[in-house]
Amino acid sequence: MATDNTNIVSALNAGSGINIKELAQALVDAEKVPRESLVQSKIDKSSAKISGLGIVKNVLDRFKGAFQNLDSAADFKKFSVSNSNSAAINLSASFLASPGSHSIEVQSLALASRQRSTGFSATKAEINGGEPFAIQVKTREIQQLSFSAVSAAGTITVSGINVALAAGDSAATVASKVKEALEAGGSSFVSTYDGRQIEAKSDGSLIVTYELAEGDVSTSVLSVSSTGSSDLTSTFSTVRNGMQEINVGSASTTPIGIVTELNSAASTLGINAQLINDGSGGTDPYKILLTGQTGEDNEFTITTTSSQPEVQSLAFGTAQSTGSFTVAGVSIAVSAGESPSIISARVKSALEADSFITSSAGRTISDGGNGQLTINYTRSDGDVAFPTFADISGVVDVTISESSAFSANSSLAAFSFSSIQSASDAKLVVDGMSVSRGSNLIGDIVQGVTMELLAPSSAAATVNISTDTASLQEAIKDLATVYNETVSDFDILTGPANREDPDDILSGSLYGETSVRTIQNSLRSMLISNSTTPSENFSALRDIGFSLDRNGILTVDDDKLRNALENNFDEVVTLFGGNASSTDTAKGISGDAVKKLDGMLSTSGIVKRQTNTAESDKSRYESDLEDLKVRYEALLERYTRQFAVMDALVSQYNSTRTSLQGSFDAMLSMYSNK
Repeated sequence: MATDNTNIVSALNAGSGINIKELAQALVDAEKVPRESLVQSKIDKSSAKISGLGIVKNVLDRFKGAFQNLDSAADFKKFSVSNSNSAAINLSASFLASPGSHSIEVQSLALASRQRSTGFSATKAEINGGEPFAIQVKTREIQQLSFSAVSAAGTITVSGINVALAAGDSAATVASKVKEALEAGGSSFVSTYDGRQIEAKSDGSLIVTYELAEGDVSTSVLSVSSTGSSDLTSTFSTVRNGMQEINVGSASTTPIGIVTELNSAASTLGINAQLINDGSGGTDPYKILLTGQTGEDNEFTITTTSSQPEVQSLAFGTAQSTGSFTVAGVSIAVSAGESPSIISARVKSALEADSFITSSAGRTISDGGNGQLTINYTRSDGDVAFPTFADISGVVDVTISESSAFSANSSLAAFSFSSIQSASDAKLVVDGMSVSRGSNLIGDIVQGVTMELLAPSSAAATVNISTDTASLQEAIKDLATVYNETVSDFDILTGPANREDPDDILSGSLYGETSVRTIQNSLRSMLISNSTTPSENFSALRDIGFSLDRNGILTVDDDKLRNALENNFDEVVTLFGGNASSTDTAKGISGDAVKKLDGMLSTSGIVKRQTNTAESDKSRYESDLEDLKVRYEALLERYTRQFAVMDALVSQYNSTRTSLQGSFDAMLSMYSNK
């Protein structure tokens, strides 16, 4: 480059002897620096404005939050609970509660069923010689029927019992009528098992919880055999199987392995497993403790077995002709030439939809491809005969084999469980009425009150629920706090810059911004204007203790506010708009304020518009700064090139001068020697 060449020339003391690079840079800087400083100051000002507007947005968000805490009736339903026996019961009240007094006696807590295993010498002691086995958990089966509403009268038959329905019965009414019929005196549904529990829910579902002794209950027990009403529909589902089985592979046949297997199925079983050292110092101190869920409905028993369920294999060939055949009484249609894999998939789908599979929990079919089906039975199925086939000759070939034969049930004597606690419901007496629940966390006895049962009590606790005016008073006063903080923040943003702290970019960042004053005036108006939903005694916040002092600070008279809440509570709610509906145009002090603040904070609101303008200005100034950089780089190059030419000419002149001087000196020397 020319600048490098001139440096070399200068270094050799040639040319003019001037550092042309420094000279060119000095000339450029004389013009560039003040212009760049001016543009950079505009960028800095825009950045500060963007930051300041961010503070404004945060302030408005907080203002909005303070009003949202007071814009609905639920916000004013804050309750405090006094409890004379906090050792027995812990209570909390939601906005659904109502003021009042209650008597609550905890007679007993809800307990969970607990089962303890025999002891083991170590956490990885081998069980059953390392051979696979199964753990069977027996619980109360839960089944469900879900009904639709009916428009025409008719009769529905559920589990052999006729139920009359009327035109227009809702789904909930249908479920309720079915429940009454199943529980009626002499009903065959409860005559043998009077411990069955039946619940009709408001969504039209009927839930039946069977007795523990019934085990794995067939789906046919709770069934709809006919519907006399044309548009009535019902759907059956099993909520929880009465018998669930955990297969323990050889890799898990240790106490710690069994605990892992059981906990991996905890969501289905409803049981938690722990391996505990009982600290006895004996030879077999490790025991597995199983804990179910609280409540009588969650009682369970557990057994172990080393028996093996039967597994059968079916292998189909290519369809020989078009026709149909039956397997286990289920009809299967085929077309000539269909492949074994198509036929096996069709058989699998048909059997899975039939009672062949649905009536036996745990029975499954798997498709191995190429026409191979595997039927996996359960231990409770026992020694199962092969499925019967009919009309199959000349249609398709099938080969049936026993992949794994059933082995008789045999429990593991070295690994068994014993009950150490039965499941039971919590028993309470609430306002003189005896009630029971399956959990120690209860929220459906006293409306809006959640009760956590801690311990049985010898006497009833006196519980008083009252409106929490203290917390409401603080929420209302928070409006004044937020406003005063806003005024202080806005004074800093719109005031002079802080010259003493160069890192303070917020002070003065919105100096001269009229939009901020507009926002502040709007906020002030929200707090001093009349409510659009005035009450008989209150039309504005000033009527409940708010006032502006001569310095513009919003103050609240605590006594006046407390008196309003204690003596005219409903009117205060009305003043803030808590009783306004979603369709009302007048929404009170809080509702109207939230609406206005939403507008300010929207994508088209004043804050976003000002921010967009500041960001646009900043981008334009940054572009201008980049243009200046390019311009002055070109000017520096031009100055450097021009000075290089000048330096070369000076060098040439100096060389000619030196040459002439030498010639003259030689001539003078020649003449002076004569």
